[in-house]
Amino acid sequence: MQKPTNSYRIIHTADWHLGKTLEGQSREDEHDRFLAWLLEQVGELEVDAVIVAGDVFDSGIPPQNAVRRYFEFVSNLRDRSACKLVVIGGNHDSANQLEAPVPVLEFLGTRVDGRVKEDPEARILHLPDSGNPQVAVAMIPFLRDADVRKGKAGESPDEIRKSLTEGIRGKYEETAQALNALSCPALATGHLTVTGMRSSESERDIIGGLGDVSHKIFPERFGYVALGHLHRPQSPDDGRVRYSGSPIPLSFSEAEDHKEVRVLDVTPDGIKDFSLPIPISRNLVQLKVSFDELESRIPEFSPDAAELTTWVEVVVEGAVFGDELSNRVRELAEGKGYEILKVVRLKGENEKGGAILADGENYEFILDHPDQVFQRLLDQKEVTDETERERLKVLFGHVRALVEQEEGEES
Repeated sequence: MQKPTNSYRIIHTADWHLGKTLEGQSREDEHDRFLAWLLEQVGELEVDAVIVAGDVFDSGIPPQNAVRRYFEFVSNLRDRSACKLVVIGGNHDSANQLEAPVPVLEFLGTRVDGRVKEDPEARILHLPDSGNPQVAVAMIPFLRDADVRKGKAGESPDEIRKSLTEGIRGKYEETAQALNALSCPALATGHLTVTGMRSSESERDIIGGLGDVSHKIFPERFGYVALGHLHRPQSPDDGRVRYSGSPIPLSFSEAEDHKEVRVLDVTPDGIKDFSLPIPISRNLVQLKVSFDELESRIPEFSPDAAELTTWVEVVVEGAVFGDELSNRVRELAEGKGYEILKVVRLKGENEKGGAILADGENYEFILDHPDQVFQRLLDQKEVTDETERERLKVLFGHVRALVEQEEGEES
């Protein structure tokens, strides 16, 4: 991990989701430990810049303790080093809220772009400075529908999908063209969904799932593409395009994920990167059992421990309504050194690796995934024609995008 001579070292992280809760439980202790660890790595590894690729906060109107935690990190980073902080907005963030303190943040060595700038040249950040750039960063935050295209009446889902993809591709291509006068290496940021990647239950669909793009849309001029939105660390290619993932597991579907940040070493010859594992402060564990196994499995269950109390989701197959399932499971686990956070009846598994739960038992998931609520409504209304279902889902996705954009502008 020794820093190469004459290199510029960057940490790529994303999806902090400050202010996030899980089943009503605060994640503040985990976030505090992650941010303290990140500050230590900046010093120990001689890091020159930290990039946060969107979703600093879990909502457009974050709680005050989450905002305070963010500003404390900015202040501590400034106090301890000359490391710069580079932040783009995500689909959970409010662009207005992120950009409101920009004059102060710039003074503290922090660049924040909550929304994409109209001028492609204005999107380019020179690091360490414009006088002697060692690396150019294309600042491209979460792109809303209105940022990339103009809608037309009567468009089909395929036409909307194509125009969204071409609009996103166009933003990256015109930004890459703005780099023509620079000879230094360049990287791009982004907050979006690349097709073929593994998602999890804690991610909110973007524009009804229509904004997914191929990793091939990113111009080769970018030696690395630092992405946010998907919470699992992964890459769709040889590593040039990469998600750092979230620093803590944000749902039980991420219980077995290995969390990391990426460290980039930029030299005149290009960009090399490697994984830096994040220490586990709290284990999330999924325990799947049949109803008949409860009496034997729960008492003998002993999950791995960490610094903070382990949280467990127990998924029970074969239980029926009328059973006092939650109370029974908690009684069996009493005094075992871990906390049962959630007990659910299993109906199956979804494509994101999470449980499909009995009606009325998945409130947090439902509230954060309105697209799936709408899909349930289509099922209930027995809309079986696939063309009509797709058309209604597209319309719903656009309404959602407009509402979220209005909320972001107001907050």
